[in-house]
Amino acid sequence: MLGDAPRSVPAILEHSMVTLRVVRHDRHEQLLAECQSTVLPERGEVLQLDTIDASGEMTRPSTLWRVVSVTVHIPSIASARSAEGALPLVNNVEVTVLPDISLVPEFAAAAEKILSESKM
Repeated sequence: MLGDAPRSVPAILEHSMVTLRVVRHDRHEQLLAECQSTVLPERGEVLQLDTIDASGEMTRPSTLWRVVSVTVHIPSIASARSAEGALPLVNNVEVTVLPDISLVPEFAAAAEKILSESKM
């Protein structure tokens, strides 16, 4: 019966879009990116942020960011259903990042300090 489980999940849940906000942790919570996404990164992964113009052309070099934390804004059990009767959904996910220190060794000490403070 385990093989039947994926078919019981509605297709809409497999491709739900959330607002993904990427925030830089070490500079006063600077918003770096915001977009609709079906993909959620994990702590420790690297995100590549691209800057493109309206025609889809790169306008400057990509930047690499290490994910420090992922905060999922989940509706509480007391949240109301929508007017159509649908259950509340996760709409916002905030990803906190630091510059990827594997590419810039000078950032290692500062990033390690910030990471150790966030573990407390």
